[in-house]
Amino acid sequence: MTHIPEVLEVMESGDNSTSKKTERVLRVPYILAVFASVIFLLSLLVSTFLFYKYMACYEENHMAENLESSLKTFENLYSLKPVKNIRLPKSIKPESYNLKIIPYIWEGNFTFDGKVSIVIRVLDDTKNITLHALNLNISEWHVRESSELISDHEKFPDEKEVEILDTSYDREREFFILHLADYLKRSSQYEVHLRYTGFINDDLQGFYRSSYKVADQTRWISVTQFQATDARRAFPCFDEPSFKAKFTISIARFANMTTLSNMPIDEYAKKTNELPANYVIDTYKESLPMSTYLVAFAVTDFNQLSDKKFHVWARQEAIDQARYAMNLGSKILTFYEEFFQIDFPLPKMDMIALPDFSSGAMENWGLITFRETTMLYKEGVSARFNKESVATIVAHELAHQWFGNLVTPEWWSDLWLNEGFATYMEYLATEAVEPSWKILDQFVVDELENVLALDALVSSHPISVEVSDPSEINEIFDGISYSKGASIIRMMDHFLTKDVFKRGLNNYLTKKAYQSATQDDLWNALTEEAHRTGVLEQNTTVKQIMDTWTLQTGFPLITVTRNYDTNYVTVSQSRFFINNENGTEHDKNLWWVPLTYTNSFQLNFKETKPLHWLKAERQIQIENIGTSEDDWLIFNIQQTGYYRVNYDEKNWNLLIKTLNDPIRYKSIDAVSRAQLINDAMKLAHSGYLKYSTALSVSSYLQYELEYIPWMAGFSVFEYLNYMLRRTGSYDKFKIYLSYLMTKLYENTGFFEKSNDDQLEIYRRVEVLGYACKLGFEDCVRNSVNQFHSWRFAPQPDTNNPISPNLKGTVYCTAIRVGGQREWEFAWQRYLKSNVGSEKDILLSALGCSRETWILSRYLEWALNETSGIRKQDVVRVFTAVSNNVIGQPLAWIVLRDQWNRLVKYLGTSLFGLSNIVKAVLFTANTEYELNEIIHFALKHRNDTAHANRALLQSIEKARSNLIWMNKNYNTIVSWLDNMVSQLPSTIMENIV
Repeated sequence: MTHIPEVLEVMESGDNSTSKKTERVLRVPYILAVFASVIFLLSLLVSTFLFYKYMACYEENHMAENLESSLKTFENLYSLKPVKNIRLPKSIKPESYNLKIIPYIWEGNFTFDGKVSIVIRVLDDTKNITLHALNLNISEWHVRESSELISDHEKFPDEKEVEILDTSYDREREFFILHLADYLKRSSQYEVHLRYTGFINDDLQGFYRSSYKVADQTRWISVTQFQATDARRAFPCFDEPSFKAKFTISIARFANMTTLSNMPIDEYAKKTNELPANYVIDTYKESLPMSTYLVAFAVTDFNQLSDKKFHVWARQEAIDQARYAMNLGSKILTFYEEFFQIDFPLPKMDMIALPDFSSGAMENWGLITFRETTMLYKEGVSARFNKESVATIVAHELAHQWFGNLVTPEWWSDLWLNEGFATYMEYLATEAVEPSWKILDQFVVDELENVLALDALVSSHPISVEVSDPSEINEIFDGISYSKGASIIRMMDHFLTKDVFKRGLNNYLTKKAYQSATQDDLWNALTEEAHRTGVLEQNTTVKQIMDTWTLQTGFPLITVTRNYDTNYVTVSQSRFFINNENGTEHDKNLWWVPLTYTNSFQLNFKETKPLHWLKAERQIQIENIGTSEDDWLIFNIQQTGYYRVNYDEKNWNLLIKTLNDPIRYKSIDAVSRAQLINDAMKLAHSGYLKYSTALSVSSYLQYELEYIPWMAGFSVFEYLNYMLRRTGSYDKFKIYLSYLMTKLYENTGFFEKSNDDQLEIYRRVEVLGYACKLGFEDCVRNSVNQFHSWRFAPQPDTNNPISPNLKGTVYCTAIRVGGQREWEFAWQRYLKSNVGSEKDILLSALGCSRETWILSRYLEWALNETSGIRKQDVVRVFTAVSNNVIGQPLAWIVLRDQWNRLVKYLGTSLFGLSNIVKAVLFTANTEYELNEIIHFALKHRNDTAHANRALLQSIEKARSNLIWMNKNYNTIVSWLDNMVSQLPSTIMENIV
C-alpha cells in the first residue's frame, strides 16, 4: 500500500508515453488502491473523531478537575487564614477622652493637628499601654498619675510623670504601644497625653474631606466616619466597641464655618489661645459613655432647619429638601421613646446630609450622618420611593440610638444586634408614622426573600460570626447581619407576641444601658418575660431557640407530607441549599422552628402564634390537621418564619387549582400568594421541586393585579431573565412573561392617577419597568415621547414634565432605544442637577445604553473623580452597566484588568469593592466565566481582603448558575415552547 500514492500520482501526471504501460500493468492494483484509500480515509476519520472526542472528554474532565481544585484552593486560602489576635489587652480601660482637633482643610494641604488626653483605669498591673492608631504621626507622649482629666498641659510635672522607656508600632494590628519603666498599679487612674498630626483623606473613612460647588467655586468640608475601626485614623484610642468612655471634644474652624459633634456646644468652656490666625474653637459638653465608632464631628458651612431639639443640616442650596426628614425624624424619635419606654438620653439630635458618604447613613450618637440621597427629598422632583427611603433610613438610624448606642455589642461578632434590630424597627416605626404606605406588607419582599437567596449559599455565614481583623469586620456588614437579623427578630416578635417582645426589650435596654452586651443578655431578658407570662414553657428558653438561628449558617427547608387517608401530616426539616446536591456534605443543622398553618376551610391568615414547634428535631407528626383530602394546606402564615416550605405533589396541585381560578385565587391572602410563588420557584431552582409544578404555580399571575404577589413574580422571573437572556430561546421567555403581564399592564396604565396610593404607585413603577424592558410598544412609545418632550423643553434643568415616579423607566428606555444624543443629554442633566435622588436615577439610567463604547467610557469616568462622578457612586455605575446584557462583559473586563486601580481608588471603605464584585459577577453562568472568576480570585488572593467573602459567594453563585443551566435549561425551554404554542399570536403584535 505504500506505493499507492506514487501510482496515483503517475496516473494523474498526464504523461502519454507511460499511460498504456501503466494502465496495462496496474489496472487491478488501481481498483485495490481505490478501495484501500477509502478504507484508509475512513479509518483516519474515525480515529481522528475518536481522538478528539477522547481529548475533549479528557480536557473537559481535566478542566473540571482543575476548576474544582482551583476553587478548593481559593476556599482554603480564604477559610484557613491564620487567625490574628487583634483585640486590645484587657488590663486597661478608658474612662474619658479630651480631644482637640485643628483641621487645615481650607489651606489646601488637608492635614490636621490633634491632641488627646485619655484618663485610663488599670484593671491589672501592666508595663504597657496599648492603643489603636493608624496613619497618624504621633510626636509627643506623656503618662502621669491622675485623679481627674487635665486637658492642655504642654508637659506634666516631673514628680507625677510615669517614665516611658520606648514606643513601638504593630502595623499589622494597628497598635501604638507605650513601653513603661514600671508597672501601672491595679485600680489606679492615669492620664495618657498624646500629640499628633494626621491627613484629612478622600477615602470616605476616618476624618475625611468632602466638597461641593457653588457657581464654579469649590467648597470644602471635613467630616468623620468611624464605623467599624476608623476612629483610630483620627485620634489614638481604644477602638473597640466594648471600651465605652465619655468624650469632651473641641474642634477648630474658620469664623464663617460651623462645627457639629455628638453633644451641644459648651458655652462656658475654657477658651484656648493655641490656635492659628483666623481660627476659633468650639468645645462640646462631655458626652455620655459611648464607643469610639460612635464619635462624630464635622466642620461645614451648611444651613440648618430646627424643630425644638431636632436639627437638620445641608448645603444652602439643598436645605429645603431636608424638611421632610426633620418633621418625620421628630415623630419617629417620639415613637421609639414610647415603644422602648425609655426617653432619648441626649439633649439634642442633629442629622446632616453630606455630598460624599460611603454608606447610606451612620448612627453616631446625637449626630447622624447621611448621604444626601438618603436624607433629602424634594416634592415634585424626587420619586415616592425616595420619600419612603428617607423615612426608613431615618427610622433605621434613630433606632440605633437605643440599639447600638445606648446598649452596644461587646464585639463585632454581634453586629447583628445593631443592624438586625434597626432594620426591623425601621419597618415598625415607618408603619406608625406613615400607615397608608402599608410598609409591613413589603417586608417579606424587600428583606426576607432577598436574604434567603444569600443564606442558601454554602459560603454564607452565621448571624453571630467571629471576626479576626478589620477587613472581616467590614465584610459582615451584609444582608445576613441586616436582613436575616431583622427576619429572625420579626419571627421572634411573632412567636413571643408583641407585648412580651416589647417588655423584654425594655428590660434588656434598661439593665444594660451605657454598657456593652452580648446576644445572651438579650435572650435572658426575653426569657424572663416569656416565662413570667407563660408564652414559653419553663424548660424552654429564648436562647435555646434563637441560638439555632444565630450560631448556625443557613435556614431550614420544611417539608410537609400529608397522609390523606388518616389526616396526619409529617413535618421534617433539612438545610436549604441553592443547589441541593450540597446537602449530603453540609446538612447537619437543626433549628427550633415555629410552625403555623391554615387551610382552605379555615382561611386564617392572621394568627401567627405557633401551633406546633419542631424542637431541633428532624421531624414530627401532627395529628388531626383539620383538613379534608380536597383542602389545600399552607404553612408559615404571613411568612413570619425564616424558612421555606415544600409540600407533597397533591397539595401543590390543590394549591395550583385554586390559584389558577380567576376568582378563587383571592381566597389566599396576597402575602401568602407571594410566598407560594417564591417558595415554588426557589425550590425548583434548587432542585427540590419539578419546574413544571413551580411554573404552574406562577402561571396564575395572568389574573393577579396586586403589588406584593407581582413583586414576588418579578423577582423569580428576573433570575430566569438573567439566565436566558444570552440564549436563542429568550424570545419564548419574553412572550410568556408578556402574556402574564397583559392584563396587569392594561389595568395599570402608563399614566398616574391623582388618587393612587403608595402600593399602586409602586405597582406602576415595577410594571412599566418590566413592560418597557420586554418591549411593550405602548410603554416604549410613551417613554420615548416623554423623554423627547423633556429634551426639547425650553429649560430642561428646571422644566421636567416626566412624573418623578416614572423617571427611572422613561430615562432608561429612551437611552436604551436612543443613541449618543440621548445619553449626552442625560449626562448633562446629571452634572447640573442639585437633587441627589435625581442624580441617582440618572446614574442608573446612563447604564442602559446599547453602545459599547459609551458604556466603556462611562466605566472609565466612574474611576476618574474629575468626571463629576463621586467615589460613593462608583458602585451604582458598575451595577447599572452590569445589569445591561451588553455592559456586563465590559464591567467584568474593568474589574478583572483594573482591580488594583479599583482598590487604590476606593480604598477599604464599607461596601464598595464587595458590592462591585457582587454586581458584576451575579449573572455568570458558563464554565468559561466560572473559570475566569476563580483564576481572578487566585491571582489577587493577597489583595482582595475586603472582598474575599463576596468573591467566594460569587464563585458559588456562578457554579450554581452553571449547574442550573445544565440541569434546567432544556426543561424550561420545553415548557415555554409548549405554553407559547398555546397562546394567541396577537401577544407579540404589541412588542417592539
